[in-house]
Amino acid sequence: MKQLSTIRQQIMAIGTILTDMVMPNIGAFIAWGLLSAMFSSSGWFPNSQLNQIATLMGQYILPILLAATGGRIKGGQRGSLVASIATIGLICGMKDSALLGAMIIGPTVGWMMRTTDTSLRKHVNQGFELLVNNFSAAIIGMFTSLVAYFLLAPAIAWISQALATATNWLFAKHLLAFTNVIIEPAKVFFLNNAINHGILNPLGTNQAMVSGHSILFLLETNPGPGIGLLLAFVLLGQHRARKFAGNALIIHALGGIHEVYFPYVLKHPQLLLSVICGGVTGTFTFSMMHVGLRADPSPGSIITILLLTPSGWHNYLGVIAGILTSTLVSFTITAVWLIVIAPKSNHRNANDVKLATTSNHVIVTGEAGMGSPSMGARILHDKLRRVGHNEFAITSEPINRLQNTANATIFVRHEWLQLVQVAAPDAHAIISINNYLNTPEYDQFVNEQNDIAKALGALE
Repeated sequence: MKQLSTIRQQIMAIGTILTDMVMPNIGAFIAWGLLSAMFSSSGWFPNSQLNQIATLMGQYILPILLAATGGRIKGGQRGSLVASIATIGLICGMKDSALLGAMIIGPTVGWMMRTTDTSLRKHVNQGFELLVNNFSAAIIGMFTSLVAYFLLAPAIAWISQALATATNWLFAKHLLAFTNVIIEPAKVFFLNNAINHGILNPLGTNQAMVSGHSILFLLETNPGPGIGLLLAFVLLGQHRARKFAGNALIIHALGGIHEVYFPYVLKHPQLLLSVICGGVTGTFTFSMMHVGLRADPSPGSIITILLLTPSGWHNYLGVIAGILTSTLVSFTITAVWLIVIAPKSNHRNANDVKLATTSNHVIVTGEAGMGSPSMGARILHDKLRRVGHNEFAITSEPINRLQNTANATIFVRHEWLQLVQVAAPDAHAIISINNYLNTPEYDQFVNEQNDIAKALGALE
């Protein structure tokens, strides 16, 4: 179990880096998709000259943005600079999109730049810092661009071709839908960003540049399985699960934040069957209708999916049909489970961490790119303010950017408890929860602060 936990944490760490690279640049991806949707040969307003904007964005701007962001994460501004230089060599050495290579070369070159700066700093005489810094960045940039051209570009091209061939084979054999047997459980364990941004997005972008759209943009982002599950809880759930499922449904379907339905499956693992069957059905429908999207719809909401659907009634009909069929299948299985075999007890773990704390700084944390922690922070903030506790500072922070955590209370899902202990060893308390939007720990925390305030008042 420890080995599996370690492997999972490492995968999540990789997914976090990928997410940190992609999320700040999502606007550029959507802009590229919308430009393609409007001005490509099959777009709403075909225009070959204006379509060159989208072509150049996909070929140059998107890979450079990703690599620069990855370089900045690992090596600061200098890492970003050198990663951008290296990416030009990668682009020149590739016939297809360099997105996948850019996501590798960015953090790698950033780390190289930071390591080089650290090693040289103690050997540079005063007054020569600027000269050494400029030349070291130039030399590393030149070297890595050549390595990217001669070595990395052919390797990435081979990997991309192999993955594309495998995808085309699955599509031709009508087996692409069965990838959801892996994708849906991985999503529930918060590996959705690693799968989407690390694998499906680069491959889908390559396909979209050639054919104008890609079904790969719909494999992970299809909101249908989550909509069906949450809708079943809205209509047939009990107590708190039903109460919060309605809000979660709106956030998931329109806001595109899929993480809000993950706790329902984590709490009831039997419902993995629901989302798996829903995902398989949706992808099978997309495949049969030969539809896809022009770009990655992040967040994966119905709104962004429809905006990035290629023009034509057939495309809209196919995309909507895929979402509806996946919703129907997921809803049916979840409804049967809720009516026939759902457990009636909902006991909490007796080993939950005690919430009492004297800290007034609360951090709600989670994976970078997720919306749920920020919404959890808002919910807790409102609960505390309603009872007059204005002394608390409630913030949300990605788990990989935790800092200034002294005397802070950190709320985190229990799956990430070990990661938070590593990231914030000086934290006052770490509280494990299993649902950012629907958890009794918030009320317990508020009640205990009320008890503390009463006790202090009695002493005065």
